[in-house]
Amino acid sequence: MYRKIRFYFRLLLAFVKKYIRIFLLGLILGILGFFFIPKFISSLPQIRFNHKIAYVGRYTLTTLPLPVQQQISIGLTSIDPSGLPSPAVAKSWEATDSGKTYIFTLNEQLRWQDDTPLHSQDIKYNFRDAKIEYPDLSHLIIKLQDPFSPLPTILSSPIFKTSKTSGLFPKLEYYGLGPYKIQSYRKNGPYLESLSLSPTNISSRLPRLQYFFYQSEGSARTAFKLGIVDEISDLQELGELANWPNVSIVPKVQSDRYTAVFFNTKDPNFQGTAGKNLRMSLAYALDKSRWQNRVFGPISSQSWVYDPDLRHFDLDFEKSKTLLQKVEKVPQKIILSTTTAYLKDAEYIKSDWEKLGISIDIQVIQDIPDNFQVLLIAQSIPPDPDQYNYWHSTKSTNLTGINNPRIDKKLEDGRKTFDSEERRELYLDFQKTLSEEVAAIFLFNPQNYTLTRN
Repeated sequence: MYRKIRFYFRLLLAFVKKYIRIFLLGLILGILGFFFIPKFISSLPQIRFNHKIAYVGRYTLTTLPLPVQQQISIGLTSIDPSGLPSPAVAKSWEATDSGKTYIFTLNEQLRWQDDTPLHSQDIKYNFRDAKIEYPDLSHLIIKLQDPFSPLPTILSSPIFKTSKTSGLFPKLEYYGLGPYKIQSYRKNGPYLESLSLSPTNISSRLPRLQYFFYQSEGSARTAFKLGIVDEISDLQELGELANWPNVSIVPKVQSDRYTAVFFNTKDPNFQGTAGKNLRMSLAYALDKSRWQNRVFGPISSQSWVYDPDLRHFDLDFEKSKTLLQKVEKVPQKIILSTTTAYLKDAEYIKSDWEKLGISIDIQVIQDIPDNFQVLLIAQSIPPDPDQYNYWHSTKSTNLTGINNPRIDKKLEDGRKTFDSEERRELYLDFQKTLSEEVAAIFLFNPQNYTLTRN
């Protein structure tokens, strides 16, 4: 037994002596492989797939849909879910000189997608009545003629750096600070036909994104059916794709927009006390329960200044008739203007209002007319609660033409107030006063769809 053990031991020792170099080489390669091969593999280009997305509309490189812009870059600030500004490119800021001067301190760790460091001079704004100063590489100063508290929220729009290429056919190149960079694009005249994005970090597993832009939803749906695109974003009408096989349909509530019936308060039928009674009568005659995603005012329900106690003007036909009896001269006919997207909703409104004995004519429009009686359309909701441009009596963008000194005062003070609680009180009062005026019947957040091929 002892002889056998000694024999095998000597055999093993001879074997090791003969192949010692191979053993040592294998050991060294194993150690090196353990530490370096994973890093080598991670540095190799990732196998990516192309995800092709359709958008409807005419866009340029500077007017891309916000979700596309946010893939490429970030803003000086960002917006939290309640609508308040938070740090992004600027890690902090302060308002001085009673709110007429803003000093932004930039995040010095950020680099553009061309691998150059972010400097304050790279950030350009074309603000009217504002002066921009660059005291050093990490500070940006914006000087205004008047205090303006919504400025940090407005500066949440993604920023870009441009540079012109050299050569026989120079062109502008755009660089951002986001997870994707512009790889190529194709234009037809001033408008984009397609835009290709690739991940900024080559080691990431993000797919390549290719956007195609179509002038109509019909063209986008056709491209989807032909396999040119894998996804359609922000589609208003599903059409025949509602029952298309192997398609995922995800509805999305547009919380940054609302649909409403806007009254032209300068129209003789809607002026004065009688006009207000007519507006209220029409508001109570409308059955709003047929619509989902109800809204009751022009400020998002997610906003930090939203008033949850606004009047709902739920259907009350008896109250509607009582109010109508106070109107000395009830119009025999009202013209309701709307776009094709809201034609079905206009038919609902027509049916309800004609129960009051008033004839309703629906007029389909392409653009908002200079003069209308009643307008059914969607309005955007800015991220900041400032509604000056939509409801102040001096603004041409005030669709209803409402002229209420209390509303004007609250809107003027709201954009000059920096204390958040004081500002909230101003906008609560604004919402209440606007609701009492019934310049508009607020209906719902519109809904669109994202279609994706499975």
